Amino acid sequence: MSDRDEDYTEGEDNVFLNLVARVIRKPLYRFPGQWSHETYEPRIYRTLGTILRNATSEEFDAFITDFINFARTAHARLDMQFYMEFINVCTNTILHWVFARRCSADIVRKLMERTSVFLQDQTNNLAIAWRCFTPIYSPSPMGGVTPLMFVAQNRQYEVLKVLLQYGMLEKERRPTYIVISVLFNPPRLEALDERCHATVTRELRDCMALCFRVLSHVSMSDIEMQIVYGRKPLIEDWRDHIPSSRYKDPCELTHLCRMVIRTSLLTRGRLPDGIKLLPLPTLLQGYLNLER
Repeated sequence: MSDRDEDYTEGEDNVFLNLVARVIRKPLYRFPGQWSHETYEPRIYRTLGTILRNATSEEFDAFITDFINFARTAHARLDMQFYMEFINVCTNTILHWVFARRCSADIVRKLMERTSVFLQDQTNNLAIAWRCFTPIYSPSPMGGVTPLMFVAQNRQYEVLKVLLQYGMLEKERRPTYIVISVLFNPPRLEALDERCHATVTRELRDCMALCFRVLSHVSMSDIEMQIVYGRKPLIEDWRDHIPSSRYKDPCELTHLCRMVIRTSLLTRGRLPDGIKLLPLPTLLQGYLNLER
């Protein structure tokens, strides 16, 4: 650690500054060069987990604001290697609680409200929705799936809708694979214990329909190759739930218009908030915002 780290005190009114101070004062390894995220990751997970476990939308708003302020300024006061490790562990812990544990659309919307401005640059530490994570204890910043992929795999309709409203599917390099995640990924074991197959099937169909409010084309060959490779769709009539206008017939003009407007807003970083500023009836604004 550098001498600058001693600047942190308990009086700092920021969750992450206080956490850094605790980590610095109580290292498990006291010799130079032996700092690594394995030494303090459990402490970070416990501390942030205690905050996020029952945080309201307003409390989470204050929490994520602290994180943004810390990420944007702390690099000037911390050793860079330690700063990057600390940010990585905190980011993955936040993703774990927001998407894998809480699964709250309100919390996810608040996260996107605060961080969507950074999504244009995927290398930015605050482009959180682009980060891969492993939704288990001690999540690895180097592996796992993106939040969008995880939500699609688990068919979290309300959370998926928030991510799509913010343009995350439009930004995907191969968006058909999000549909594939919805269609092929088996439910988690705990989900099978709590929900009947009919519920899982309904969620699957709803999530697929939601994706087709964004996409103008889906690659049927990519889907069919999954079956060739031995994967089995969760519903047998899956073809019936893909509109013909997404793979063989001309796409609806209304949908194409929606895509053009959303793309224009997304390019300017104004999606979805910019929809409300358009001189359009409320019904059309809802259509642009994937409400129907």
